[in-house]
Amino acid sequence: MSTVKPITLTRHLEGELEVGGIDLTELAQTYGTPLYVLDEATLRDNCRAYTAPLSQHYPNYQVVFAGKAGLNKGILNLIAEEGLGVDVVSGGELYTALKSDVSPDKILFHGNNKSLEEISMALDHQIRIVVDNGQELKNIQTLCQQKACTANLLVRLKPEIEAHTHDYIKTGHIDSKFGIDKRELIDIISFIVDTPELKFLGIHGHIGSQIFDVEPYLDLVRIMVGHLVHIKSEVGVEVEELNLGGGIGIRYIEQDDPPAIDLFIEKLTTLLKEELKKAGLKEPKLILEPGRSIIGNAGLTLYTVGAVKPIPGIKDYVFVDGGMADNPRPMLYQAEYTFELANKAGKGKPYTIAGKYCESGDVLAEGVLLPEPSVGDVLAVYGTGAYNYAMASNYNRCQRPAMVGVFGGHSRVLVRRETYDDVIRYDL
Repeated sequence: MSTVKPITLTRHLEGELEVGGIDLTELAQTYGTPLYVLDEATLRDNCRAYTAPLSQHYPNYQVVFAGKAGLNKGILNLIAEEGLGVDVVSGGELYTALKSDVSPDKILFHGNNKSLEEISMALDHQIRIVVDNGQELKNIQTLCQQKACTANLLVRLKPEIEAHTHDYIKTGHIDSKFGIDKRELIDIISFIVDTPELKFLGIHGHIGSQIFDVEPYLDLVRIMVGHLVHIKSEVGVEVEELNLGGGIGIRYIEQDDPPAIDLFIEKLTTLLKEELKKAGLKEPKLILEPGRSIIGNAGLTLYTVGAVKPIPGIKDYVFVDGGMADNPRPMLYQAEYTFELANKAGKGKPYTIAGKYCESGDVLAEGVLLPEPSVGDVLAVYGTGAYNYAMASNYNRCQRPAMVGVFGGHSRVLVRRETYDDVIRYDL
């Protein structure tokens, strides 16, 4: 996560970029563009950036990948090989996880408005559910009674921490749509403990996403341990699982300064053990839910330049064959990325990178320094592993891109490119 680019990225003396032992221009020619590229070596390295220090500092742990960052069967099979589970937030994500190599006992089901059908699917496969509100808890109880089964539950709290991130990705503050107010906590947990069909496992707190500061996580530890003390005092139970969420940021541009994962984990677990010992509590299983820090810099997107359009005295546009439908984050969050031409080295003058969609706001970046681009050049955009494929759409009835994995000089299709027939498949 300390690098913007995949760890296998190199540039030949001739100027061509290579990832996973494969020339990016050749990948573009073989599979077409836009193209999502996933470097398997970087993905595995990011998984181990969590599991290695946790094994050393807090062996009773489980890392679950925040699947909303980018989820398909191929990605899940890779993270399963690294020992990770996955958290899912919809029936579609849950179904995908169940069809992958991830063990069901390593799947967590989140969400603030789970449907009865989604809850039923989770119960049928004994998936742990993170309860968001009282109505959901009633729905779970009713379905358990109908199915004569037991639900394994964590309770999601609003930790009331204001992390410095974009307003749309803050989830821990008091007015967030996610989680239960601390004033409801004891009543909710008491209900679970007193209900035969329900089993209380622990509590969950998540403060947001793309966070560079470790201090809010240390505050979260103190707050959550305080809740553990309160739960033991009022309900008489010690939690089995403590889920501290995810949200550590990554470097999208060189100026970004995310914390080192090993140091973050060392500080987090050291404080957690100290606070638990001080409170006289046993050490629960620690669950962390990283998303973009697992997959973000493992992914990049390739585009083909279709035109260069100068506006004298104002700016020079570079038009690419994708844009807001395969990467909506610049429009949604004013997100910034790092760009390079895959077939030309060096930096020249600034260009505005614009997509092909019928929106004036379909601009991926302003002021990108590039050597003089030509029609047919391949443009690489780094750090697109997270929330690009996951948020892609068929806007303007365009086909969503393919995704290929690269490793050791070989490539394989993880998601095939959509066709026009796919686009109209459900039209009547």
